[in-house]
Amino acid sequence: MSGVSSPPPLRVLIVEDDPQIAALHWRLLERAGGFTVLGQAESLRVARAMLRTLHPDLLLLDVHLPDGRGLDLLREARMSGARVDAVLVTAASDAPSVQDALLHGAADYLVKPVTPERFTLALERARERAALWAQGDVRQGHLDALFAPPSAPDASGLDGDTLRRVRAALRDLGEASAAELGTRVGLSRVTAWRYLEHLVETGEASVGTDARTGGRPAKRYRRV
Repeated sequence: MSGVSSPPPLRVLIVEDDPQIAALHWRLLERAGGFTVLGQAESLRVARAMLRTLHPDLLLLDVHLPDGRGLDLLREARMSGARVDAVLVTAASDAPSVQDALLHGAADYLVKPVTPERFTLALERARERAALWAQGDVRQGHLDALFAPPSAPDASGLDGDTLRRVRAALRDLGEASAAELGTRVGLSRVTAWRYLEHLVETGEASVGTDARTGGRPAKRYRRV
């Protein structure tokens, strides 16, 4: 197997005034892997200072803070040109707040209480967006993966959630065989092969062979 390096972890700032919720987010980020938590900001003032000095890749952002609205921080970040993504995790479910978040480029919007599964999905989306921004050229298949509903069946008949997990696993591994990816995601080798071949067809992955296996050359897949 080639020495393809994994993408660097996303640097996350948690903007949340409830210490118990912040601690839960911190644990879920550590469990997900691929993230480095820079710290917690319990107020808008502290969040502004940490954003300026730490330059995070991702904000986990509450709307209601003791000294203002988290959406103001997102708006200011966009106006300043800061290249930071944001996932809103908040009790604010009113339409204006949701619209404001989306208009200012939030990657996702989660209404409390949030299940660990939905929280993890939001993290996977953020990582997919970060991987997309790091590329010089963007393919339509990447955009479809980013904007399609998370559980919508693919046109090929593949399960949308499983396809998203396969994309994330291949991105993290850098390069893998169907058997290796299947072990990572919890799929049989044949099922993993079907999903990997689909990624090749849509231009999201490339495939080569490894003749060093001592027998029949094995196919190896790589995210492009």
